[in-house]
Amino acid sequence: MNLESILKTVKETKELLIENGSISRSAELFKKHWPGSMAMLVADSNTWNVAGKSVFSRMEDAGIPLAEPVIYSVPPMLHADYSHVQEIIAAASAASGSSDCILVAVGSGTVNDLVKRASFELGRAYFCIGTAASMDGYCSSGAALVKNGRKQTLECPAPAVILADPEILSTAPLKASAAGFGDLASKITAGADWILADFTGNDPVDQFVWDIVQPNLDRWLSEPEKAGAGDSEALSRVFEGLNFSGLAMQVLGRSRAASGAEHMYSHVWEMNGHTGADGNPVSHGFQVSVGIMCVAALYDEVFKMDSSDIDVAGIRAAYPTPEMRDREVTELMNHLPSWEEYIALNRAKYTPESEIETRLQKIRDNWDSLRSKVRAKLPDYPTMKKMLNAAGCPVKPADINLDRNKAVDTYYNAQCLRNRYTILDLAWELGILNTCVERIRNNPEYL
Repeated sequence: MNLESILKTVKETKELLIENGSISRSAELFKKHWPGSMAMLVADSNTWNVAGKSVFSRMEDAGIPLAEPVIYSVPPMLHADYSHVQEIIAAASAASGSSDCILVAVGSGTVNDLVKRASFELGRAYFCIGTAASMDGYCSSGAALVKNGRKQTLECPAPAVILADPEILSTAPLKASAAGFGDLASKITAGADWILADFTGNDPVDQFVWDIVQPNLDRWLSEPEKAGAGDSEALSRVFEGLNFSGLAMQVLGRSRAASGAEHMYSHVWEMNGHTGADGNPVSHGFQVSVGIMCVAALYDEVFKMDSSDIDVAGIRAAYPTPEMRDREVTELMNHLPSWEEYIALNRAKYTPESEIETRLQKIRDNWDSLRSKVRAKLPDYPTMKKMLNAAGCPVKPADINLDRNKAVDTYYNAQCLRNRYTILDLAWELGILNTCVERIRNNPEYL
């Protein structure tokens, strides 16, 4: 899929530049898109040293009016707290006294999300200079921030311009690059889930959006060892893939293009306050990487079945009523904030008793072709594990300071989390989710 044709279909991002030495064009791009405007750089102390100083100097030499930069000292770790958004807004407002101060995010996940939301509240587009191939959120809409004590995705558009210099990407901590590789690899499991959702009629595949991401994954993920070692060319491909994923989400208007069941594990762990051994939150990409392995294990177990194993009459007879489902969701989710919302959410995605038999019959009749189509997209568990290991990604709950049994229990919570059809829902509708999960729990080869 050609980048130019993609950019024509999105409303927010106007330019994406990934090339060696592109940091030297930062002032040129700013003047092109915001002629006559003031710039205010936002960075942390690490990203300021690797890129911010250079960008500031180039903009100064180009005669761009510059506000005092906002630089967050790290360590300690910079958290995506809404209070920082307010600080950035106050600094930008004080600097210009008008509407012409454009924010320039110099960094990756947290810095980008803070600037993204601050720019939205200021009513302005912004410029992002990526410093790590660490996540797909650069050019996606919305920012994951903690507000009023609860992590939530807040409304805000993607940056108008994104620049990344692979030479700078290669200087990022190897863990950040591995996290980005894991986030990009999640598009494999997300693609498999979308195939299931398309087959059941829950969420038909948008072919244009599919073609932005799925046909390119093999190329983007082709050299996990090099990406994990910080090779600039490999990271350039990873960064491209992450941003194409973000653009796909922009086109579709939601995250289905880049997010499946694997992300639901991460969301559950985040809501439970999961932290690493150092007491800091585990990166999104690392949580998603372990989520990929959870999903890959479930796919392997579900597709061990033959069509003759699908007893439509027996499944139909045991199919839970809406009231039974409400009680199940309550038991699984009542320890989470605002858990009552999950009852209504699961009612919305519940396949009515009057329709489930037709759904099951379709699944049984097309089981072999469905399995073949999914397997063409999603490799088996050992293959996924080998690829992620090579990139330095975690593949077991213990790798991210997570108890294995608690991680396995997450299958049940994750299935209730979103109204998005995935392998979790297929297993639940087939009445085999519990059986598959317990097989995974009792097999030391998994997780």
